[in-house]
Amino acid sequence: MKITKGPIIVVVLAVVLVGAWMFVLGIIPVKKTVQRIAKISTMLEVTPEELKKKAEQTALSLSNWLKEQEEMEKMLIYHGGGRDPLVLPAKKRAEATKPAPIKLPPLSLKGIAWDESEPMAFINDLVVKEGDTIQGARIVKIDFDRVAVRYGSKKFVIKLIEWEEES
Repeated sequence: MKITKGPIIVVVLAVVLVGAWMFVLGIIPVKKTVQRIAKISTMLEVTPEELKKKAEQTALSLSNWLKEQEEMEKMLIYHGGGRDPLVLPAKKRAEATKPAPIKLPPLSLKGIAWDESEPMAFINDLVVKEGDTIQGARIVKIDFDRVAVRYGSKKFVIKLIEWEEES
């Protein structure tokens, strides 16, 4: 039976990590601390008044600590009517998920040699035909006055001449 090293290494690392975690949490006591306490075992005589005074001080410090904890809890309570700072508003969420607008690279249409069988266009000082790609934009259709290109998922039209109507 052949055992690979990978699972063994993973198990050993898991055991080490769990042990370190238990040590940090104090579940596994440190032997030096236990030995130090055992070596310093001395008897002290305490009067009932001193014992009563220490008990009152401990009770006072505990009550102060409890008050501080209550104040902290009051400060940290989430009020249902307020806005949760960890959740984006619907408008911002929609803007965050909206893809960036696609911009066509600079393409300059300078001329068209239109023929029904094989039209060609003169774009950025290059002669192109339908199906060619220039700067990442694919030439879809060449008409007698415009060129349709697809860039990314969008379709753009480059006109040769902008016609203006006279009034």
